[in-house]
Amino acid sequence: MARAVRRVAPRHYVQTPNYWFPIEPHFRFPFIHWLPEPWRVGLVKRKALGFYARAKDVSQARDILEDARLLDAPAMRSLFPCSTILREKIGPFTKSLIAVKSERETF
Repeated sequence: MARAVRRVAPRHYVQTPNYWFPIEPHFRFPFIHWLPEPWRVGLVKRKALGFYARAKDVSQARDILEDARLLDAPAMRSLFPCSTILREKIGPFTKSLIAVKSERETF
């Protein structure tokens, strides 16, 4: 998606949740994205979390976890190298990262 945005959009504003924010917004659950994968798989198999229904098996749990993968600032910078990366904060925490590019900037 980032490649398509960079290719076709002379200007863009792309926002994503920050990996280092303590609450995972898709699951609406604190710290889940920092847990080891087997623990995350187990949680997603045990109960519905946030926007996701309870996973029926390990394969579906892994698919759900992959669908909600978060980015940190270096990853956002690598996806949007010619954009300005802004940080939306809540208190001392960066809640989300925003890649902004104006028309005047060039790739």
